[in-house]
Amino acid sequence: MLVKVQIGDGVWIEEEVEKEVDAFKALSRITEIFKHEKCGRCNGRKFNFVCRKDKDENDWLEIVCQNFKDCGAKLVYSTVKGKSGDIYPKTRWNHLSETQQSQRSDEKDYADSHNGWLPNNGWYIFKKS
Repeated sequence: MLVKVQIGDGVWIEEEVEKEVDAFKALSRITEIFKHEKCGRCNGRKFNFVCRKDKDENDWLEIVCQNFKDCGAKLVYSTVKGKSGDIYPKTRWNHLSETQQSQRSDEKDYADSHNGWLPNNGWYIFKKS
């Protein structure tokens, strides 16, 4: 069975699966990672998927709002350890590294009062520590 998800104007992701439960898992994973209709901070509808390398040559994955005048927020992704290639958006406080928690310390009270969820669905404006 073929699972096909439209994630943007003319952009589709397809995955071949054997069982319905696999289709459900594929849809869940694809929509969590790729199906973003707007920026979580400004509600802008223009954003880019960006991949860079960090100093250790690890992939740095993020979505960046293209409303640079008023926003420029990012949604950062992380790689699941021990699983080849699986990623997820950092939307909860405990998803953040210690460095990221330090940079985003102003979001801690919000996360504490919202069961660990970050404000703006994890989208934030980068602040140097």
